[in-house]
Amino acid sequence: MTPKQEEALREYLQEVITPLIEQVLVKKLGQAMTFAKEELIQPKRKWQGLTEDERDAILRSEGSIFDLTETKLKEKNNG
Repeated sequence: MTPKQEEALREYLQEVITPLIEQVLVKKLGQAMTFAKEELIQPKRKWQGLTEDERDAILRSEGSIFDLTETKLKEKNNG
């Protein structure tokens, strides 16, 4: 390839490929920003702990206190 052909190829790549790369980058950046915005605007719920009655019920229950506690907290905090 001659130096003139190399230069012509370089110019072609700059004129054609660079805008395509920019379009892809802009699209991906837009998608990332939309995702970030959606994550940030989600209302944060306040953590729900166990009430005194729930604690007492767990202590009186048979089974693993850890499993029962985890189950109850998941119910309260996952909707």
